[in-house]
Amino acid sequence: MSDTTMRRTTLVPLALCLALLMVTSSTVTAGGDVTMMQGAPNAEQPTAENNTFHVFGRPNAEPCWGHFNNTDADNSNTGYGEKSGSGSSVVQIDWHCRMDPLLNENILLKEGEVIRVHLVFDIDGDATCQNQCENLNVSLMRGSVAAVTQEFNAGEGEGIMIDWDIPVTPDLVPWNRSDDNPGIKITWAGQGSDGFLFSPSQPAEFRVYFTHPCHSDTTPPQEANCNSDTEKPSNYNSTVLFPILNQTEAEAITGSGEEVEETPGFGAIIGMGGLAAAAWMRGIREEDE
Repeated sequence: MSDTTMRRTTLVPLALCLALLMVTSSTVTAGGDVTMMQGAPNAEQPTAENNTFHVFGRPNAEPCWGHFNNTDADNSNTGYGEKSGSGSSVVQIDWHCRMDPLLNENILLKEGEVIRVHLVFDIDGDATCQNQCENLNVSLMRGSVAAVTQEFNAGEGEGIMIDWDIPVTPDLVPWNRSDDNPGIKITWAGQGSDGFLFSPSQPAEFRVYFTHPCHSDTTPPQEANCNSDTEKPSNYNSTVLFPILNQTEAEAITGSGEEVEETPGFGAIIGMGGLAAAAWMRGIREEDE
């Protein structure tokens, strides 16, 4: 996939809801299973049932991208993207994995539930060096704007699993198909070490694992051509789970299925967040007309 396939991003509009303090829960663990979702018509687009955003990319993760189907023909054959340095050089990571294709419908998330981010990394390098280095930072993106960012003291090692729960506050309920294309941004900078006497040098290396057929708890399909390097458990699939509202919940607040025909995530949101989201959606429809 070329850079030209990465669609444009625009600034997110001012939220109609009151801004609330965002508190997130995150962990760095060695576990957290991820369930693969079956393909469906238009499976790259989200619905209440098809709500897992899968991360894909090229072998160097430039570009990386994501959508709501669990396979992608342009994905790295190895199931990961990586970047490495030499000697004591500093490796800098700045990857924005945008949804491609773009959202084709507005969606609404369920206030009070959580967006679950699950990412897997192999990291070698000292992120505490002065000036140039930084810890792992992960951002949930809406277009080109970071909705929320979390810093992780991930350290070094293989199979480092980031599990991050982001509460859906009123400002995270509506996602505009024009401006709020979802994505994940990953930044990190670490330094390698030079060899000394009989000790070899250890360059800095950073790897992110993508969703891939070889990441499975059962026998991978033969056409995936898996080997000892690419075969991993299913929890090596990097994903983001969005709590999208369904059509029934939409009709509960609008009183009409016709009004929400193009809005699979629109639904029953309580309180001010729901009222503001309803007004937002009606405004979008009026503009479309």
